[in-house]
Amino acid sequence: MSTIVLTGGGTGGHIMPNIALLPELKNRFDNIYYAGVKGGREEGIAAAHGIPFIAIPAIKLDRSDKLSNLAIPFKFPQCVKAAKKALKEIKPDVVLCKGGFVSLPCAYAAKFLKIPVITHESDLSLGVANRLISRFSKATITSYECTDGGKHAVYIGNPLRDELLYSVASPLGITIDRTKPVILIVGGSCGARSLNEAIWSNLDILCDKYNILHITGSSDNPIHDSYYPIQYTQRIFDYYKAADAVISRCGAGAACELLALRKRILFVPLNNKASRGDQVANAEYYRDRGYALVCSEAQLRNEPIYWADKLLSMPAPDYVRDRNINSKIAQLCYNVSCAKA
Repeated sequence: MSTIVLTGGGTGGHIMPNIALLPELKNRFDNIYYAGVKGGREEGIAAAHGIPFIAIPAIKLDRSDKLSNLAIPFKFPQCVKAAKKALKEIKPDVVLCKGGFVSLPCAYAAKFLKIPVITHESDLSLGVANRLISRFSKATITSYECTDGGKHAVYIGNPLRDELLYSVASPLGITIDRTKPVILIVGGSCGARSLNEAIWSNLDILCDKYNILHITGSSDNPIHDSYYPIQYTQRIFDYYKAADAVISRCGAGAACELLALRKRILFVPLNNKASRGDQVANAEYYRDRGYALVCSEAQLRNEPIYWADKLLSMPAPDYVRDRNINSKIAQLCYNVSCAKA
């Protein structure tokens, strides 16, 4: 009986790539578990997909309150201890980490128990957790061919859900004036507020020329002709399909989804003060290869029509996705699990 434990949480970027792998993993493993923080977003998503959940405590590095990080050396060993107890009961053949603070206790517990670890990095550069895990992982899977993933780096790509790429879109249930182009605004799970405000401050001129679909993450949305806000959707695929162009943050998952669908994209990445700089690096990578446009929030706020016109006049990106990424990652996990045996 082959068993794999998936771990990663906090944000969708640390969860959904694991979920995207489930169909391929189910073809290779008899048992699949998801390890994460109790009450975290990962617990609900695992339940929705029928995956048994293992609650393991974790502690997060806080870039805004550095004093709170002084507790990490004291609390982290207890998190690892709890993870070791859970893994001893399950006896997995391999642990697949998606990076982030939620992955760390499970990864270190697996290391101590001599369970092979594989980690996956979605961004151009390794995050703090993956830099640590890559020191002992059997493989560090990267999503970019130029990522420095250490001596066990394996470039494969970022997994995406099959339904995102191959399903037929459903109607949105709203009536849009199709004589005007449709621009979708996506803020992502963090940092959406300032991007929202850049759009809200320019609704008069934007909506005069375009239809604006806007996933805001907010329940307090303005009302305007040709403006269609929504707080949250589980049907992001349908919104992607409905849009002629997209203005988005540059989280790795969203970027890969949009490029796989060959959407015209204007990336407005979180700046280095609001993150570790991963979104800026991701966005510059795609811009330099001609796949997307990039601007700052200030540029979008001050020149919205210039950037929207430029976006809609660009050709669809000449981007080709490897359709076997999910299968390759699942097979690597299986191969490593068999090597252990």
